[in-house]
Amino acid sequence: MRRPNVEPSAIDGPELLRFARNVAAFAVSYAIAARFTQANLSVPQVPPALSIPSAFVLVALLLTPPARWWAVLASALVARWVTAVGQDASVVYILASFAIDAASTVLAATLIRRYVDLKWGLDTVSSIGAFTIIACVSPMLVFLGSAALFQIDLPVTPGNADGVGAGDSTPGLIAILGHTLAYLIVVPVGLAAHATVKQTFATESQSVIRWARVIEALCLGAAAALLAALLFMRSPDDAVGRAIVLCAPIVLVMIAALRFGLAGAASALLIGACVAIGGAVQGIPPFRSPSTTTGIVAQQLVLLALATPLLFLAVAIDERRRVTSQLTQHDARYALATQAGGVFVYTHDPTSDAVSTDGPLGRLLGLAALDMESPGWWWRQVHPDDTAALHQVWNARRQGRGDGADKPFDFRMVDVNGNVRWFRDRAAPRPPDEPESGRLVGTVADITELRAAELATAQRSRELAHVARTTTVGELAAALAHEIRQPLTAILINSQTAMRVLDAQPRDPEAVREILHQLAADGRRAGEVIQRMRAFARKDEVERGPIDLNTVVREAVQIVRHDSIRRRAEIRFVLTHEPLIVVGDRVQLQQVALNLVLNALEAVTDQPPDAERLVRIETARAATHTAVLAVRDTGPGVALERQAAIFEPFITSKKNGLGVGLSISRTIVEAHGGVIWCESDPTAGGAAFIVAIPLGNARRN
Repeated sequence: MRRPNVEPSAIDGPELLRFARNVAAFAVSYAIAARFTQANLSVPQVPPALSIPSAFVLVALLLTPPARWWAVLASALVARWVTAVGQDASVVYILASFAIDAASTVLAATLIRRYVDLKWGLDTVSSIGAFTIIACVSPMLVFLGSAALFQIDLPVTPGNADGVGAGDSTPGLIAILGHTLAYLIVVPVGLAAHATVKQTFATESQSVIRWARVIEALCLGAAAALLAALLFMRSPDDAVGRAIVLCAPIVLVMIAALRFGLAGAASALLIGACVAIGGAVQGIPPFRSPSTTTGIVAQQLVLLALATPLLFLAVAIDERRRVTSQLTQHDARYALATQAGGVFVYTHDPTSDAVSTDGPLGRLLGLAALDMESPGWWWRQVHPDDTAALHQVWNARRQGRGDGADKPFDFRMVDVNGNVRWFRDRAAPRPPDEPESGRLVGTVADITELRAAELATAQRSRELAHVARTTTVGELAAALAHEIRQPLTAILINSQTAMRVLDAQPRDPEAVREILHQLAADGRRAGEVIQRMRAFARKDEVERGPIDLNTVVREAVQIVRHDSIRRRAEIRFVLTHEPLIVVGDRVQLQQVALNLVLNALEAVTDQPPDAERLVRIETARAATHTAVLAVRDTGPGVALERQAAIFEPFITSKKNGLGVGLSISRTIVEAHGGVIWCESDPTAGGAAFIVAIPLGNARRN
């Protein structure tokens, strides 16, 4: 039952009709409960031993917003007045007894709404504990306070309408215990019944009535009534028999608690209490006494002594069942998330080097549950080449070193079929209140498919880069022919000269030797041109190592030297005096430099004949331990809105261009841990493409 957060200020027509119907139903229920109590649970001149009507009022107050409590109390007063007709009860008696009962109930309702979380009813140990204290304290405070305030013997009875000195405190004790006992065993039943009725009949979607549960509940109720009648109405005289009488109902109450929780235990207790107190009223309780009231008090105390721990036990069982159900649901969701996301939690114990993890990981590797119980199963499945590195990363995390140990670490594991699977290990944050135990907790995620996709993407990038290089070689065919024609022409001329020298008389051996040296030099020069083109155009795996960025730039410009002459463009170097050593692939970085220089030559070619056609190549060492390469031209520049788009694939302004040069250049630069960007001011003319790569550092592909 949820406590309302907003108090209603006005009632519309349908709600008013529904509220009036509920009030009328409550008044009828109150009158029936009052008649039953007077007929079976009370004796003349003594208040009811089980105040069921007052418990009904408490249930109604807990289910009603405080702004409408007046309607509940008014309907209860009318029902009390109707049930008192024909009993020679005076107006003073009716009003005084009702005022005391109402004060006790209102106080209990106020305290319960203040200190008990009714969001989940009374199904938690803390809630039932606070409820039990309030149920015991509220009647005591009201009845004893009224007696002290008005100097009367409570409770007020029809034979003592003025409330003046009866001299016997037993009726007052019966009244206090009757209210307390009714609160404890009737209120949980009332709240549970209201929730069940509301869920079954008051919802828009019809709920399925579980008839098996209904029949089981009816059978338990009948068994409780029969057992209570047999035991309490026919009580044995010996002590052992009385002990059995007192303990036998406990078994039935525990069964009801196991099957139906707090509502079942309270219902069984209510049935047993009505039968037991009814027997006490008739003078046949297990506790025989010359005075009927003394027997009633003894019966009430026994029922309270039994009810309190049994209710706590029922709530504990209910709470455990609810927590177990939630844990089961969470475990099921966790298993689904683990299987769907491929993420598994592990714990590493450094003392035994044992790793414990989720079962789905073992099933992913093809292991049986028994295989995972072995302390060294984890390290048998880790790839031998990654075992030492994984140990090193875990030790660094455990020691809290700030050398990047908390970053994700990729390693391989081998399943039972010999297939290699990739996993990404991440450290889990340690809770601040967890003691330092040395254990390492983290997660591993199956990234086999991701790794395969990355490798496939890298392979496609290399193939595309190779296509771009061969395309560039084709575009530079004229320049290559010129580069090779020069040494070949020199070889032809020198060979003819050597033949003339040999034919001349007298022969000059020294001249022939010098000509042969020139022939060898020209041959080497032609071979270098061919080798340089082959190295640039061939499709090889990436080979990383330390290279000088200035040397890479000079080699790239050497390839396009004749092309710059053909375009009547000047290439000017502004390079650092000291080498700029980076770790990377020479051919890939040469391809980046060549793409930028070719783009710059293409940009200045479109300039008017009298305009400056200058390509400026600069290198520098940045303060962030970075090598910077800048290729600037005096062309028309790049519009601001196109500066980011030109690095996308198939975006080009050339008539016969593929639009992949700058995209491949960006891929290569990022694979080397660097960045590339464009700067241009179309108003001033010219563009600059700038590359920044870390010095002496590169990431693996």
